[in-house]
Amino acid sequence: MTQRHAGHTEKTRLKLSMSSASSVFKFSLETYSLTLSYLIQNGEVHDGSGAAPQRVDVRIADGVIREIGPNLKAEGEQLIEADGLIVAPGLIDLHTHVFTGMGLYSVDPVDAGLRTGVTSMLDTGTAGSLSYPNFERFIISEAEEDIFALLNISMLGALQGHPKFPPYMGDLNDGRHADVPSAVACVKRFPKRIVGMKVRLTSGLANYQEENEWAGFHGVFESSDQLGLPCMIHHAASKIPNTKVFQTLRAGDVYTHLYNPNSDHGFDQHGAPLEALQEARARGVLFDVGHGVGAFAWRVAEPACQKFGFWPDTISTDIHQYNLHGPVFDLPTTMSKFLYLGMPLEQVIRATTSVPAEAMRLQDRLGLLHADRQADIVLLKRERGEFPLTDVEGQVRIGHERLVPISVCKRGSWTQCGAQAIPKC
Repeated sequence: MTQRHAGHTEKTRLKLSMSSASSVFKFSLETYSLTLSYLIQNGEVHDGSGAAPQRVDVRIADGVIREIGPNLKAEGEQLIEADGLIVAPGLIDLHTHVFTGMGLYSVDPVDAGLRTGVTSMLDTGTAGSLSYPNFERFIISEAEEDIFALLNISMLGALQGHPKFPPYMGDLNDGRHADVPSAVACVKRFPKRIVGMKVRLTSGLANYQEENEWAGFHGVFESSDQLGLPCMIHHAASKIPNTKVFQTLRAGDVYTHLYNPNSDHGFDQHGAPLEALQEARARGVLFDVGHGVGAFAWRVAEPACQKFGFWPDTISTDIHQYNLHGPVFDLPTTMSKFLYLGMPLEQVIRATTSVPAEAMRLQDRLGLLHADRQADIVLLKRERGEFPLTDVEGQVRIGHERLVPISVCKRGSWTQCGAQAIPKC
């Protein structure tokens, strides 16, 4: 287990136990200096593929999953009793803003990462070609989580553009910011962590000039074509027609903010997916939640999911300074909203593990709980009760279950998770 302190880390040994009388999980920490091996016993193991869970044990050594199977015998490992817990691959948040210290939006990776059960995250366009080198040098390299990035087609990145902080200027306030040569050069310089491109298509972020949005639109596809990488499209309150976006997206590209409340989302007045939206999915386009502070509305998500069965491929937070303390809070809270909508737990876990790993083309390393994989594992509790779940319009639904992160393993090092943010009624 790794405890964070100002400027340094301390390795500790995790002991996890549960009182059967009170159902309270208890942790004790002991400083250690040697690499430990662990045996997670008696958990409900979800491998991230969407398959039904199994009651099996998981053996970890040297930061790698060594063996998964029933009734494994201890071979001197530290035992972790997971009876009553979900054992799953470490969560992957496909939409975050964690370039902390730059611009209006970003949070510290600490606030979006291990303490919430997230072991890997994708920063979606906070940095552009002018700012990315410092993002990798000062944030990505220092984080305990694995952080990957989509490069903003805007050279400036998504550093500004909140209407409450004048002057209201966004990534594409000047169309010249969508500079393809500089974007391509940046990705080629930093190929290990940049896994694709990003554009924010909102009229207000382009100085309400349609040509500025088109510069970003054409630029993001041209650069990703040159690089052979996917792109993620933010499209809401845009002057570019939604059908044009859906028709241009290619297999492996990601359309985020799927259930946003703006009039140009991908559903008709009854909540049915538009034909262009369905055709895009059939081509292999991925659809992401990207909850954020303005992009998840119950009135859109409920009919889309419950009536027409248009579920997301990936569940993500779009976590930043303006939603960290509500309505997003963290990834498990966002996952709990889809449990409320009726998405099976196996699919909720798949949408936050193996599918985002595939979207980043990192499926050979992340997203599945299999032997010989990196030991990124989360222990979750499925808690019953009454929990208010709030959307971006302030509408509340009462969920009767929620996912609570208990502890997380990153490359074999354990961290106790923080308290879940959703209050009880």
